[in-house]
Parts: sequence; structure tokens; C-alpha cells
Amino acid sequence: MTLSLVFRIQAVMMAFFGVMMLAVPAAMMSSFNVGENAMAAEMMRGMSLMVLAIAYVSWQLPNWVDNNLKTVGMFFAIWHLVYLVLSGYQMSTGVFPADMANILSNTGVDLVFAILFFWKSRADA
Repeated sequence: MTLSLVFRIQAVMMAFFGVMMLAVPAAMMSSFNVGENAMAAEMMRGMSLMVLAIAYVSWQLPNWVDNNLKTVGMFFAIWHLVYLVLSGYQMSTGVFPADMANILSNTGVDLVFAILFFWKSRADA
């Protein structure tokens, strides 16, 4: 597995979530056991554009930065760690449901991506 592949895997995952957030925000919220309402669904639709942009940037980064990909990989490792800490905090304070599905799909995915980005960025150094 290369660092470029890690970026592409992240891009596919982000694209999937971005499309789902845009197309069916209420279903996305209910799949995470989060209460749904019209305002939250529309906020999720708006945020979907950012997620789709990150998907596109993640897909293109290996082409754009070439020899500096390890630097961007380290940034994404830290970015996923920040999301991991934030999700853990939100679950520990009860603002976000802390059931096993959310723990695995939120903190688990960010932990895996943080490890992969860090590991592959160091391996390519």
C-alpha cells in the first residue's frame, strides 16, 4: 500500500459520505442515531459540499504535490487525530451517541486513517 493509495481510499470514503449527506441527510443522521430535523438536515446538505471538496482534493493531491506528498500525509494524520479527539470528547460528554456503531464508524475510521497516513508518510520519507 502506498501513500497515494491511502489518499485515494480517503477520497472514496469522503465522496461516499458527501453524496449521502447531500442526497439523504435525514437517513445519514438516523444511521448514526442522531435526532433528525429539517434544520440539521439542511446544515448537513451544506456541509456535504465541503466533504465532497475534500474528496476531490484527496484524490488529486498525489498528482498535485508529487515529491511533497509525505508532508501532506503528515497533515492528514494530524487532521484525523484531531477528529478522533473531538469525536471522543463529544461521545464522552453525551452530545453524540456513544454506541459501538458510532465508536467504530467515527473514532475507528479516524484512528485507522491517522495510522495509515503517519505510517506511509514516514515510510516514504
